[in-house]
Amino acid sequence: MDKKDNDDEGEKKMLNETSLKNLENSEYRLEIFKKYSALEKPAWKRVDYKYEEPVEYKDFNNTTLRNDKQQGLEVKDIKNSLEDLKRLESENEYGLGEFFKLQNFAFYNEGKFVKVNRKTDVKEPVYITYTTNKENNFLVDYNVIEVEDFAKATIILTYTSEDEEAAYRNGVIRVFAGQNSEVNLVKIQTLSTNSSNFESSKIETLGQGKVTYSSIELGAKINGISHKTYLLEDSAETYILPGYLADADRKLDLEYSVVFKGRRTIGEIHGKGAVKDTATKVFRGNMYFERGASKSEGREGEFAILLDKNVRVHAIPTLFCKEDDVIGEHYASIGKVDEAQLFYLMSRGLSEGRAKKLIVESSFRPIFENINDEAIRNHLLEELESRI
Repeated sequence: MDKKDNDDEGEKKMLNETSLKNLENSEYRLEIFKKYSALEKPAWKRVDYKYEEPVEYKDFNNTTLRNDKQQGLEVKDIKNSLEDLKRLESENEYGLGEFFKLQNFAFYNEGKFVKVNRKTDVKEPVYITYTTNKENNFLVDYNVIEVEDFAKATIILTYTSEDEEAAYRNGVIRVFAGQNSEVNLVKIQTLSTNSSNFESSKIETLGQGKVTYSSIELGAKINGISHKTYLLEDSAETYILPGYLADADRKLDLEYSVVFKGRRTIGEIHGKGAVKDTATKVFRGNMYFERGASKSEGREGEFAILLDKNVRVHAIPTLFCKEDDVIGEHYASIGKVDEAQLFYLMSRGLSEGRAKKLIVESSFRPIFENINDEAIRNHLLEELESRI
């Protein structure tokens, strides 16, 4: 709704002070709301989208945890983690902008704080699953993962729907990877295809820490994703593996960035995706080499398969360099299904449709193989096959 809506429309609008007064930490929320309410709603020209605010605030009560009771591991609600959040505050900016950040701070209704203690090797993946439905269709989640020095963990965050009800999500994911830590973060989003999904995420990695982040976007009609990784100290590494499917009239605006600050750091972004029907997709990959990041290496790019002629796609790889002694590489490969591959598969007796499905599925496999859960991999492949 526009700020000039009349009083009757204002009464219907539930993202207001009234919905905050009875929530925990209400004084903080109300203070944030004052700043939020003064901001203009965003509009994204490349995907031709003007933001629509949710109709009402609602509680969210459909989160499940698995493998959250392991030695050296602590998982608790974000509302009980305010002291931890203060301790982990940093000035490293990230996200979709002030509007979504303040909305999240004011209206968060779910989220988890995950801490892996120093020198702990968490043997089993930790699963956090948010499932939307008719009763739980408003999700504003704030998640923080802290993996201390010399610790290892795999975290699998899933956002899914159990019906076709349109859902709204504005989520935050923050990761702190200590020195010599190893983090495998998998985020899977398969919300109903008439939902809206907005996400801001940040990873901060210390010396010799290594983070692999697989970000899979298969659901929601509107997707706005902004991720930024900071390689803060020497020999830190990150590998970002985005995968997406844009079909029907869906709109995806995806941005992934790596900021190199330490020496001899390695940062890579390798996106894979497919676009069909009349969908619109924007993929931005950014590498920022800060002064002092000598001997660092950055590689980023995207491989996108176009399955129809009426799609709209934009690939925007960018390098920003303030340090001379670095390696920065970028690429973008966007095109139709490889004709030679298609001919070969059809010569083996496959139909054209089945052959195209196999080609698309094969492009996603490097990302899916990073998910050490056969049931999830099979589910994602089935989801792809049903929609290609």
